[in-house]
Amino acid sequence: MKIKTLQWNIGGAKVRNEDDDPMDPLVYRFDALAKIIDILKEYNPDIITIQESHSDENSSQAEVIAKSLGLDYVADDVYEESHIESEKGLDQAIISRFPIEKHNFTFFYNPKLETLGPKGEHWVSHEKGVTSCLIKLGHDLILNMKTSHSFPYRRFNVEPLSEQMLELRGDMAEKLKPEAVTYLYQGDLNYNEFSLQSLLPELLQNGVQEVILNEPTTPKGRKYDHVVYRGLRHLSSKVVSSVLTDHFPIISEFEID
Repeated sequence: MKIKTLQWNIGGAKVRNEDDDPMDPLVYRFDALAKIIDILKEYNPDIITIQESHSDENSSQAEVIAKSLGLDYVADDVYEESHIESEKGLDQAIISRFPIEKHNFTFFYNPKLETLGPKGEHWVSHEKGVTSCLIKLGHDLILNMKTSHSFPYRRFNVEPLSEQMLELRGDMAEKLKPEAVTYLYQGDLNYNEFSLQSLLPELLQNGVQEVILNEPTTPKGRKYDHVVYRGLRHLSSKVVSSVLTDHFPIISEFEID
């Protein structure tokens, strides 16, 4: 069977104007969940991973997306207060056409990095973690699906390959590793390289492969979003760079027996 997947850090479903400077983090200020849903409908993926979605006590952007696309299964985790919009939870989610089982969330080690934000406010690195589940693709066909968002090293003036980040890298590699023969990870690792080999060498072992994209995944020219898999045949991936969010979606197709 073939499955189509989509990875997207939607940044609170905020967009900029077309003529705004994409390098300015303050220009992503217009609510555009409906536009994001229209793009998702156009590509009609079977499995969606999103980061930096929003929720409150009344609704969840992940749930709204799932309902709008007719996808019945959602694993949605709120892991912090949003830095994008006050009084919102910061979420990440796996949305699926196929049944989701054994959903869990685990925090990464937080190095408690500190810096000043774009408005001069004091920032301490948010909690981050990994959302994991089993997706039942068929009677005897189980996919271990994971997604995560990582720490914005660049914002905190920290080199991700430094000794300072060694404990974090080891923790991430352990918590992102496959828990089933068939495995797919999609997420925003905030690591500006096409390959994860230097960042997470322990992850890329035992048959685990990565999709090497040939273009950046953000309008700032950075290569932050990554796709890693095992037990699947990778057919294609493309970056959709026409959107006005601060990350681009990645559309992938895989085949599995």
